[in-house]
Amino acid sequence: EIKAPMPGLVISVLKNVGDTVKEGENVIILEAMKMENVIKSPIEGVIKSVAVSPSNTVEKNQILVLFE
Repeated sequence: EIKAPMPGLVISVLKNVGDTVKEGENVIILEAMKMENVIKSPIEGVIKSVAVSPSNTVEKNQILVLFE
């Protein structure tokens, strides 16, 4: 799973359910404190679910993406 490292606003979701991602690949862009932060995949795997959409506000440690 990928959790939000900080509170912020989801700018874009770069991957969809069923996509295969490699470790270090960009998955979500999160805006926090006027800066865009790229959230990368910590593992190689297949995305099982995406829990956020663009323009969603997230809290720290909120689950963003789950892997199979």
